[in-house]
Amino acid sequence: MGRKTCLLTLILLTFFFLVGCENNKEEQANQEKRSNPALENTNHASEKEVVAENKADDTDPTTIKLSGNVENKNGKIVVNGESNLIEGTKVEIDWLDRPFSIRNPICLICDKFAVVDKNGNFTYEIPTDLKGYGNILVTIKVAFVGSGQTDEIEAIYGEHGENLKGPFVYKDEITDVEYQKIYAPILVLPSGEETVYPIETPKRETVPNDYGSANVWVETELTNDHYYFYIKGKSNLLEGTALSAFYYSSEDASLAQNWVNSSTNVVSDGTFSIQIPYDTITENGYITITSEPSSGHILKTKMKQLYGEHFEKMTGELVIPNKESGKMIQVVLYPKPPIVKAPEKTRVTTDGEETKIQLPDDILFNHDQSDLKPDSQKTLNELIQALEKLKADTVIQINGHTDNTGDDQYNMMLSEKRAKSVEAYLRQSGKIDAIKISTSGYGESMPIASNDSEEGKAKNRRVEIVINPK
Repeated sequence: MGRKTCLLTLILLTFFFLVGCENNKEEQANQEKRSNPALENTNHASEKEVVAENKADDTDPTTIKLSGNVENKNGKIVVNGESNLIEGTKVEIDWLDRPFSIRNPICLICDKFAVVDKNGNFTYEIPTDLKGYGNILVTIKVAFVGSGQTDEIEAIYGEHGENLKGPFVYKDEITDVEYQKIYAPILVLPSGEETVYPIETPKRETVPNDYGSANVWVETELTNDHYYFYIKGKSNLLEGTALSAFYYSSEDASLAQNWVNSSTNVVSDGTFSIQIPYDTITENGYITITSEPSSGHILKTKMKQLYGEHFEKMTGELVIPNKESGKMIQVVLYPKPPIVKAPEKTRVTTDGEETKIQLPDDILFNHDQSDLKPDSQKTLNELIQALEKLKADTVIQINGHTDNTGDDQYNMMLSEKRAKSVEAYLRQSGKIDAIKISTSGYGESMPIASNDSEEGKAKNRRVEIVINPK
């Protein structure tokens, strides 16, 4: 009995020792996790939860996913959509002219619907030949109010789309009833080479804490190229707030350069973007961004509740009295002026450090000629005065361009001769010897407007002075 008792006691002591060691190991592991959060997040339970959450997003048809592309085939536009939309969902495709302002539907009687197949895909070929157009806005939309969706589809997405989630979801209003829709705009340039434009998921920022407050604020970032100003904005404005923008040459200008306003609407995170066409950047030019009570706001009912019918509840540094009644929002921006003052009747544009001065051919040359007209001396002398203020070793290119009338090889030769004629006149002054000048002729290969109209052809016939070329 004594030996058995000793043996049993030894076994029990060994068992407790092993358990104690295992507990110590577990406690050490827990301490490591507490001291290193990265380790704490690698436990198997968390991994399973993350996988389950991702899988739920992949299979949840109300969290909208949309991709694919819009193909331009020499003016023929084809929309190829990929999505997680339910089979049978009706998708409306539209194509709009003047995409930065009034957005005119180009065809009012076309059948504009595609139907999602069992794989979530849809295809639509726009029946209009758009080759002669400038920028076109192609829109993809799925709505659930008066759109003819089936009862089964509405049961999943909601009668007013209230179950929809994700960055493609926008709010809208009809007859004072708020609803949600799926929407994706794609900017397309139908002319020129064949191009594929991706359908990209928009990036949404964190919604401001004071989103929808009557004490409004707006922040902007301004860039430009030789054709447009680009404004990216952040704000606490209500989704759907309409904004209009103009560019004026000076305080004395009675009309804006873009005589039809550029417009946009604030999206769900308070951000917005505006694209403003311009003809020439002037030393005293400025941009105004405004929002008035009478503008084309989307959520009119909620807006009146928050801001008042005439914006009378609005406050903030950007809120000013409205000439009609109540208040309005006004943001004023001053684009960086060009590095040179362009002569009269010329056009100056910028793109970063690069500046282009465009001299129309009718102020320099007679038709089909490369010898300078006597009347051109005034313009070129003003140009010399501007160029001689540039620092030494500034690089300048003089480029000749024509419209597409006549033989392309002849146009190329004519454009080269015109560029050299301008170079010769500038050099003979002796005032810009410190500047490096080169010339090129491009003929009809680089139009800046459509050659389908006389106005467009006149813009294409030009000599460009490019300062600090990229």
